[in-house]
Amino acid sequence: MRFNDRITFVKEIESYYDPVKGEYVEGEPILTTKPCNLSTLGINRTNELFGQIDKAVTVARLQRPYKDQIDYVLIDGQKYRILRQSDYRKGVFYLEGVSNGKS
Repeated sequence: MRFNDRITFVKEIESYYDPVKGEYVEGEPILTTKPCNLSTLGINRTNELFGQIDKAVTVARLQRPYKDQIDYVLIDGQKYRILRQSDYRKGVFYLEGVSNGKS
């Protein structure tokens, strides 16, 4: 299996008070990019896994498990919401595209 695509995991950090500056500082997101294999999930398999769902589901497979906390992922600048992470293989993510690529 080729891992020629890239997926970026995003963990957003909340704003916090900096006593040295004397003001609130906006938290910058932590971005982690990994190689992956992307494919779409067929309609029959989507219904099997998620029940009745009318949205396209993308499957991202990584070489190694990814266990850090994630808020959302970016693929080619498009924002995706994580529907589920495989229980068996922690390196497989089921993703649903969000209509607006900006958070």
